[in-house]
Amino acid sequence: MRIVFIVACFLCQQSFAQQVVDVSKENSGVNTNTFYTVSGEPFVTTKFVNLVEGTPYFKDDWMGAILVDGKNNQYKSKSVRLDLLDNKIHFLDDGGREMIASLDAKQIIFTDTSGNNFKFLYSSALPGDLKSVKHGWYLWLVTGKASLYKYFTKTLSEMRPYNSATYEQYIKTKASYLVLYNNALMEIKKLKDAPAVLANKKAELENFLKTKDKETDSMDDRFAALIQFYNSLVKDDK
Repeated sequence: MRIVFIVACFLCQQSFAQQVVDVSKENSGVNTNTFYTVSGEPFVTTKFVNLVEGTPYFKDDWMGAILVDGKNNQYKSKSVRLDLLDNKIHFLDDGGREMIASLDAKQIIFTDTSGNNFKFLYSSALPGDLKSVKHGWYLWLVTGKASLYKYFTKTLSEMRPYNSATYEQYIKTKASYLVLYNNALMEIKKLKDAPAVLANKKAELENFLKTKDKETDSMDDRFAALIQFYNSLVKDDK
């Protein structure tokens, strides 16, 4: 379940009072190299030259993105991707070179070529007073009394095939779903475990899974539908 671009921007604006810096337009009122001068060190492209399986990125494709820094300034770029192995933001500079951003970003909204949007929050920008949380980027899925996020754990391993002088690299990705509720970030390992985590509506959630869960939908959509249903129950209690 993905947020539409207009809604994403609205949520972004509601959360931050930003100066908008659009580096994709020459008439933006700022130097079109603003994003590049704020950030940038060359990416060593040989780092994953022997990668035979997996990816360090959220998506391999370059996507347009809006980035919000630690001072709540907003920046736009046409070619960005997120390295979830090292928690680095990569972008293409005006010469087409791949760079690693030094920008202190706390929020990124990506837009792919199909118009789908993906909103990431850095761990330090998660709402609430969280005492212990894994550092890194969290994909936002649902906001409400209970908010839903998705966290990607990337693991790099190397193996040297028999009689080979070089190592092959493999990256495995594990996705975790986490619910932020009452200032606690709780992992839900399986969809069927959700009612026990949100125990004040356990019976209703179990009934939802039996009668309304659409098993043909993506796991993102199924988790999101369940958490949205929970939020509707809590709202009705007020």
